[in-house]
Amino acid sequence: MGRRGRGGFKGKGRKNGEHVNGERQAYKKFEDLRRDNDNFRKYYIAQRIVDEDEFPVFMETMRTILPTNFRITGSRQQAMDIREQIMHEFIPFIKETSIDGAEIEPPHPLEWYPNNFGWQFTIPRIALKKSKELSKFHAFLVTETEVGNISRQEAVSMVPPLFLDVQPDHFVLDMCAAPGSKTAQLIEALHAGSAEGQIPKGLVIANDADYKRACMLVHQMNRLNSPNIVVTNHSGERFPNIYKPALQGSASKREIVQFDRILCDVPCSGDGTTRKNVRVWEKWRPEDAHSLNPLQTKILQRAAYLLKTGGRLVYSTCSLNPVENEAVIAHVLDHFEGALRLVDVSDQLPGLKRRPGLNTWKVMTRDGSLHESFDAVPTEEGGRGRRKYMPKFFPLAKERMDDLHIERCMRIYPHMQNTGGFFVAVLEKTASISIDEGKKAAAEAENFVAMMDVIRGPRPLLPSSSAETRAAVTDNDGAGPKRHVEDTDSESACVEAGDAKRVKVVGANASGNSGDEAGDADKTNVPYLPDNPREDPALGENPFVFLDAKESELKTILDYYGIGDTISRNGFLSRIENGDFRTVYYVSDSVRGLMEISGRRLRVVNTGIKVFGRNCVKGAGCAFRLVCEGVPLLLPHLSEKYVLEASFSDLKALLNDINPLFTALSPETQERIQAIGPSSSVVMRYDPSKHTGDEEKPYTRLTAMLAIPCWRGHASLSVHMDKNQLCSLIQRVLGRTVNRNTVGGFKMSNNTKSGSETPATETPATDLSPLASDADAKTS
Repeated sequence: MGRRGRGGFKGKGRKNGEHVNGERQAYKKFEDLRRDNDNFRKYYIAQRIVDEDEFPVFMETMRTILPTNFRITGSRQQAMDIREQIMHEFIPFIKETSIDGAEIEPPHPLEWYPNNFGWQFTIPRIALKKSKELSKFHAFLVTETEVGNISRQEAVSMVPPLFLDVQPDHFVLDMCAAPGSKTAQLIEALHAGSAEGQIPKGLVIANDADYKRACMLVHQMNRLNSPNIVVTNHSGERFPNIYKPALQGSASKREIVQFDRILCDVPCSGDGTTRKNVRVWEKWRPEDAHSLNPLQTKILQRAAYLLKTGGRLVYSTCSLNPVENEAVIAHVLDHFEGALRLVDVSDQLPGLKRRPGLNTWKVMTRDGSLHESFDAVPTEEGGRGRRKYMPKFFPLAKERMDDLHIERCMRIYPHMQNTGGFFVAVLEKTASISIDEGKKAAAEAENFVAMMDVIRGPRPLLPSSSAETRAAVTDNDGAGPKRHVEDTDSESACVEAGDAKRVKVVGANASGNSGDEAGDADKTNVPYLPDNPREDPALGENPFVFLDAKESELKTILDYYGIGDTISRNGFLSRIENGDFRTVYYVSDSVRGLMEISGRRLRVVNTGIKVFGRNCVKGAGCAFRLVCEGVPLLLPHLSEKYVLEASFSDLKALLNDINPLFTALSPETQERIQAIGPSSSVVMRYDPSKHTGDEEKPYTRLTAMLAIPCWRGHASLSVHMDKNQLCSLIQRVLGRTVNRNTVGGFKMSNNTKSGSETPATETPATDLSPLASDADAKTS
């Protein structure tokens, strides 16, 4: 796409508004937008997705505004504390609140989400923001969302990860991960069975085709503080093979790394989202699903190759269109001839209302007519009318559809539980898939091209002088030539994808798949071209390099903080710039192993938790400080010298003053502080289980341990915590709502040394505000 000038689009494009056929349309207010579409109505009546008398209720719900949903995230203990705060602090208050004489319905848990961690409420956003009575609840939601303790997520979007059944030792792949709410659920499931400080053996790869969306995904993942996640940037339908090292002296081919669980939340037309994306009504066209079907099929096929035998795969869309749902599932199952099967999960999540998948459906052509089979599509103008509609858009024979148990797919309709529309299919791999499947797909493509040649009649010969033209191949549905691409990575591949969730399909590969388990297929005609995520120089970053814990600065850091062999020392890494590094990250052994064997095949955008950051204090005990995100991971392995066991009075003093003088703390804590040299990182730990008999307790009942990183100055402690996390902590412990934008700065009088003002180098420059974000620290 060419670059645009300041004038924006020229000619008949868009400019500050919607243009249709070159005519600028008048701006419409949100409430004035038309929430209907004649073709949409006609299409879904014909599909019989609901009973005739139920369809008006379905349509009316599709026009209404979606309620607000959120999910409590983080570790199980911390999530339980947040849940208790909602149930015992906010719900009783909201029940007694009314606006203009009308009662307010309080938030309620989703009946099907485990442990009451999924919530829904129907309070209008305007009322939530402007009502003085509800302002505290609104501030709570905003703060906890910024911290990551709460995730704003549509209710049905929470469903697919729950059916994956992720365990701590699983290798999990999320093929189309951005914006990351489902990936967060996968990470939480991975850590669910692990004790405090224990690192699971599994990992999660969060992949997205768009580099900028992958960077947005990084922000979401950073709030979860997991060393077991890798964010990558590949087109889902051609995610690269990662080979295990060959055994020494073995003549057998190298095995491909496969995954125990794969989530395919694929790009789709999104016509199940009309309740939040109102413009879907006016833009809905049946051909949107037709253009996406080939891409969705290839992503699912690629996932099937990458899945372990016995592994589980979940395919999902926020579309109700059977061309994007049952058609993809049926033809992929038929293609693999028993290697995949649909799993009956009707007994799981019993509170979730759902309908079975469709066994029959119709395809709408551009003129609005509906057809039950490919043969019924009229041939016109040499067959061009039929060429737009592939046989894979239509159902298989009835007997075959029954054999595949398509009814085991799940359809979730908005009117059943006040949600959006969604489709979910749970598949299991029952047999390995070999290279023969690729040959079968190529044969299918040849048969289809031959059939279309009969329909079209003889075609004129095209010039083939250039090497690029000679290398072009026809896609697997006869839609046109596939552009030649350079074979740079010796991988089988499919057509390049654009945006992760909204793509325009321009072609497909000849084999109908993007790889094979057996190893090296015929890659002559379907080469692999990795896209280049570094086109924008502003997005370029140095690659990760693993650090040797036995030498250099890393050894000095570990020795200073007394971090021994209780934690694996193989997981420390950094981005090296000019032979130096400013931030140290940590990854699990499983992530390191994956990165080492993948080499340049895996395009890693980000990974690991920040654990150490270079400070800017002259004469500090250590050149690196503890970073807030890494404290929960390192705490069990830190020397007790740097861990201050706090009473509630200590915790209160710290949160009230942000940088309290030592004299404001208990004598025991002061004694511990004196044993630590000045200008050093320390952690204040408050364990509620050890203070059950205290007269004074936190405002909200706490069960999870609190670990607050601080900077030990000459006369005071200062909190080194993200401002949003600190606001959340103050609200839970002290019951005080804090505006992070107006809160005051440090008491500079506390930063004293021997009765005089502390030099500018005493406290790191990043902490001149008590709520300074850790991201603002002078670390990379």
